[in-house]
Amino acid sequence: MTTAAATMRIGELAARTGVSVHVLRVWERRYGLLAPIRSPGGYRLYGPSDEWRVRETVRLRTTGLATAQAAAAALSASRQSASDDSVSTARPVSDGTIGDATIALRERLLAAIGGFDDSAAHAALDVAFEQLGVEEALQEVVLPVLHETGERWASGSFTVAQEHFASNVVRHRLAVLALAWDAGTGPLAVLACPPGEQHELGLLAFGVVLGRAGWRVRYLGADTPVATLGSAVEALGPELVVLSAVRPDPLVEAADQLRELPGAARQALTAAQLVIAGAGATEQVAHRLGARLLSGDPVQAAQGVGHRSRHRREE
Repeated sequence: MTTAAATMRIGELAARTGVSVHVLRVWERRYGLLAPIRSPGGYRLYGPSDEWRVRETVRLRTTGLATAQAAAAALSASRQSASDDSVSTARPVSDGTIGDATIALRERLLAAIGGFDDSAAHAALDVAFEQLGVEEALQEVVLPVLHETGERWASGSFTVAQEHFASNVVRHRLAVLALAWDAGTGPLAVLACPPGEQHELGLLAFGVVLGRAGWRVRYLGADTPVATLGSAVEALGPELVVLSAVRPDPLVEAADQLRELPGAARQALTAAQLVIAGAGATEQVAHRLGARLLSGDPVQAAQGVGHRSRHRREE
């Protein structure tokens, strides 16, 4: 399957596939199934790759798969085909310029958080993912809003309840995007926060982007005991193990515990590439763990890992 020019409006795509415009928009927003481009006049245009993914999702649903699983499998197959053809269909990373529309989306989401308005928060996220795509929406809207929410809590303008509300809204959306993790055909990654680390949203965002790049992701989550991590790595034999923390202490404490793992688990961990990420990850901590430091926000870090992995496979 090769990439061709995007020329269809969504109505034509609906007519060609037999899937209603409403359902197509839901599939695009919820599962990232479609990747339209903008015409000079501002219209969203779809191409043959989008049509193929819709048809493949419909076909897989007839085999008994849930829509989320079918869409994830179609996306994975499409990415693999694009990789085989040496054609990149990924959305461009933000160039660092923030437009008025993006700022407005941030403010809209922050207002919803401030008002505990679940419907308005999800509506703002719907618009962000639809207009910007998953990666850019995470990088330019979701993660900055989480950071600003923390700042407002620290300054007293947001309560703990509002911060928890924001975290739960974002966690829910990331969990939906994570449904595609099992559909990848690329290398395997195990993601975890070390013992004592409860902040997992950055790691979840990292996993979403890594999964969309074709990786198979196994997510262990917040406050993962080192013994649990060791047994998972021993059983799975991943290419990559990622530990994320917002403070250095949990990573430093994990370093000593990792050295005390049983032989087989320690060997499996040594065979994998261990990396650390998050605000608590520093060069000093990486050296102590014998790990590589991932820099940048979760989206940039995941894209960097995916880029390096593709180069290794090509070599």
